[in-house]
Amino acid sequence: MSRKKTKRARRTLTRGNVARPSDTRETVEDLEARLSTAGAPTLPVEAGAIVQVDRKHLKVAEKVFQWRVQGRNQIPSDDHILQLAQVIQRGEQMPPILVFPVGQDYYVMDGHHRLAAYDMASWGKPIPARVFTGNLREAERAALRANNKNKLPFNRDDRTAAAWRLVRQKDPHDSIRSIMEDTGVGKGTVNNMRDVLKKLETAGYSPEEIRASSWNRARQVASRSPEGQEHEDWIEAEAQKLVDAIRNAKLGARLLKYTDITALALAKLSPDLPDALIAEWAPEPEIDLNAPLTPEEEDF
Repeated sequence: MSRKKTKRARRTLTRGNVARPSDTRETVEDLEARLSTAGAPTLPVEAGAIVQVDRKHLKVAEKVFQWRVQGRNQIPSDDHILQLAQVIQRGEQMPPILVFPVGQDYYVMDGHHRLAAYDMASWGKPIPARVFTGNLREAERAALRANNKNKLPFNRDDRTAAAWRLVRQKDPHDSIRSIMEDTGVGKGTVNNMRDVLKKLETAGYSPEEIRASSWNRARQVASRSPEGQEHEDWIEAEAQKLVDAIRNAKLGARLLKYTDITALALAKLSPDLPDALIAEWAPEPEIDLNAPLTPEEEDF
């Protein structure tokens, strides 16, 4: 008598299964060095064609192609990966990720959440991708624009961090207008960042020190206000304590799951708290990209 084949049960995916692909921690300079020695990359015959890439050849270099502030929006990010992994597990097709070729490897430009989802779903087949055919600088900016338009909110902190990164890179191809368009910050913000960068350079800070500084820290250092920096450090420390307390109480998922209940609970804690948070999180005013720039700004 023949035995009946039993269908293997699918593994149930939960937020606890979420794990992000390991980061090579390579910089733009590292990739430039690899490009100079790695030989010609493998490109598709037709530009824009979808290719199938083995997982072992897909790399992540967050310092180059990830423009979001790390550690922010963690719960929405985890939920997004979980949902994508469930789609993959059901056998549904995903849009191809966008990759930049370096030798035989491909670095993810857009699709970090999708790559994490493939890993989470234990996908064993090649992954569909489109190969970017521009140079490294063009790829870096294309990754920023993709993040700026994409599925999870590119919030004020992400935009500010991206603008500061572009300003301190001092790429001659960037202008005030292009930085405004790529990041969504206003002209005043870009000008302020340029002024801070000049002050740091005049004060003798090295390019490495400036590159390692967040916008908030750079602004405080440039203002030569130790008291202000101490206050910023205190705020950061106190915020982390609150984050740790919320995580230890396992409230993070509950706060997000029923936002109407969370809003009511915050109002019960203090009637003024919701309005205070809204004011703190209010986005910058809409920027007018048609606003006239000075001749010096046009050349920047």
